[in-house]
Amino acid sequence: MAKTIDYEFKRGDTKLLKKFRPVDQNGNVLLLTNLDNIYFTMKKNENGTAIIKKKIGNGITYGSDGFYHITLQANETANLSAGTYKYDIELDTYNSQAQLIVSTIIEGEIELTQDVTQEGDRIWVI
Repeated sequence: MAKTIDYEFKRGDTKLLKKFRPVDQNGNVLLLTNLDNIYFTMKKNENGTAIIKKKIGNGITYGSDGFYHITLQANETANLSAGTYKYDIELDTYNSQAQLIVSTIIEGEIELTQDVTQEGDRIWVI
């Protein structure tokens, strides 16, 4: 069963999501191989088009602390409408018989609130 984590932050802000480690059904930390992957997908609704997509090596990093990290960059949300978005984090691993096992490990909502200072407001003419 996927863990639910919701976020709320200003659109256009840089946001580090909660760091995580994939675990098996017994709570043991999984050591991923080069064949395994983690995917982050954000959509306006479950059936919509992906607005933001990330995977290991392209937006998802493995830190020296032993956790995976996902950062939403300011430019990824700056032009989105304020409102609620759905996201999930999916773990794709292979078992000993080389069968793909797909698991949604985290899911939730991201509430983007309206920002006041936008990119054009940060340019100062002297």
